Amino acid sequence: MTDKQVDVLTLLDALNAGKRLILGGTFALCLLAAGVSLLLPNEYEAQVQLLPPKENKEGFGFADLLSSLPIPSLRLGEKGTPADIFIATLKSETMRRQMVEHFQLVQLYEVNTMTEALETLKQQTIIGKSEEGTILISVFDQSPQRAADMANYYLTLLDDTNRRLSHESAQDRYNFIDGLLALESGKLDGFMGVLKDFQANNNAISLEDQARAVIRAAAQMQMATMELEINRKSLLASGFSSDHPEVQKLDQERILRQQALVLLRDGPNSENSTGSLSLHLDENLFLPLRDIPQVAQEYAKIEKNVLVQTALMKMLLQQKAEALIEASNTTSTVQALDPASVPEKKAKPQRSLIVFVTAILGLFATSCYVLGAGYVRLLQDRWRAGRSA
Repeated sequence: MTDKQVDVLTLLDALNAGKRLILGGTFALCLLAAGVSLLLPNEYEAQVQLLPPKENKEGFGFADLLSSLPIPSLRLGEKGTPADIFIATLKSETMRRQMVEHFQLVQLYEVNTMTEALETLKQQTIIGKSEEGTILISVFDQSPQRAADMANYYLTLLDDTNRRLSHESAQDRYNFIDGLLALESGKLDGFMGVLKDFQANNNAISLEDQARAVIRAAAQMQMATMELEINRKSLLASGFSSDHPEVQKLDQERILRQQALVLLRDGPNSENSTGSLSLHLDENLFLPLRDIPQVAQEYAKIEKNVLVQTALMKMLLQQKAEALIEASNTTSTVQALDPASVPEKKAKPQRSLIVFVTAILGLFATSCYVLGAGYVRLLQDRWRAGRSA
């Protein structure tokens, strides 16, 4: 046998020789762990399971319009889903402080300061998401009833916080929109006044209908003038002189119709409409043909301002109504899939597990001690043998 083989056999022999120490030490540690675990108070776990809040894809006003555009929506953070925001709210110091004050945890946990109570509550509470995506709230406490009450009270605080923040945001938006409405209402009145003055100055009651009527009347007048000219030339060709009463009558009618065409084309104030046979009308509902394109263009600009401002006012009124509804909304914001019930079995301490882990560690520690002691004795024997030789 080599020296190495002898060393291994010697260590194994030492391990066998120290088996009583190994078993006794392990058993003693197990008894100690069992005794300590019996001194630990029982703690019960109450758990609440929440449905995650849904993504609200419908926006108000501009947000609803922007949702159809190919641009990214605004988010509170890169990875902040509504469920993550719920969890962050539940873990916030403000909510833990309310829990401490409501259940008087400073006295219950037997600590001196609010900070220590907050830290203890943080250790006694587990908040996270399950594999299925639901939100889990677990509370550990020595009293089963109090554990359930604390877990359920987290729901109450979360709902109150969500509604308070929602109401404050809705009220701020309502006040902002209300002030904006007053400003935009003044602008709309101004645009309506400009449109009214333009219609009065240009006799533009219904521009499209008036333009259609003028074009139809001018066409009919032109056709009638042409018929009169044809009849006049027909009489002259038949031998009538230009001084004949019928020919002169046709000439007078043709001149009047031409003046009417000039009136339709240039308006009553045009230089071309003056003359001995000019038409003088007390009321003229026809827009001059030459002015229709310019009047239509200016009218469209003014009308566009009115239409845009009207649409803006309509949208602001809708947003104001939505903000008012949201500010007075009392619907619960939390959906509990499984409310906390009073636990019947303790969750901690797990005494069997403590004793089992202690037994494994004790067996390993005593074995290492016996092997180490045997190895040290082996080295001492070699050293003595070497000196005696």
